[in-house]
Amino acid sequence: MRRVRGFTLLELLIAIAIFALLGLATYRMLDSVLRTDSATREHELQLRELVRAMAAFERDLLQVIARPVRDPFGDPRPALLGEEQGGAVVELSRAGWRNPLGRTRAGVQRVRWQLSGEQWQRRYWNVLDQAQDSQPQIQQALQGVTRLRLRYLDGAGTWRDSWPPQDGRSEEVLTLLPQAVELILEHRRYGELRRLLRLPDAPPQRQTPPAGGEEGAEGSGVLEPQKEPAS
Repeated sequence: MRRVRGFTLLELLIAIAIFALLGLATYRMLDSVLRTDSATREHELQLRELVRAMAAFERDLLQVIARPVRDPFGDPRPALLGEEQGGAVVELSRAGWRNPLGRTRAGVQRVRWQLSGEQWQRRYWNVLDQAQDSQPQIQQALQGVTRLRLRYLDGAGTWRDSWPPQDGRSEEVLTLLPQAVELILEHRRYGELRRLLRLPDAPPQRQTPPAGGEEGAEGSGVLEPQKEPAS
């Protein structure tokens, strides 16, 4: 009979070591691919969030309307109010507030953009002239904002850090709108971003709310596209 020769112990150990090295290399390659995919998805989500927030801010500004409002104490507030209080804040009345449910309310919306911590927020009210119990709906627009600055261009070509200017009659100041708004935003991932937005040359005239109130539906915390005002 022919004698059958098998593998020696040393050969088995070498084969096991080779397979272990191949398995380790494969695992590291797979882990690297998964990490890259996860980082790419996270970057894509942050970029989408940035683009959506910028688009919503631009949409509000381009639909600004010269409609002053009253605060909860009955004092008048300008159609566009820009303040510096621990961060740039802009509050304005904008047209084109869609009403898919056909509720009895105005088509003008009062919105406020402000920085809370590192969260850029969009707030809006369901009414224009507020009562003492009027609370805004809060939409989280963009996370990771470390600094925010807004400047306003007046009719004389002068940039101002706040709006409206104080050198004018109170009635005119309430409806006065800037020629352009400059946004300077500093983000943790994208660094400093700058947008220059020119406001419409002929903004819509003040609209009177229809009879029956201005109450609207409760809003969600997600930014949604809003229709452009009818031409």
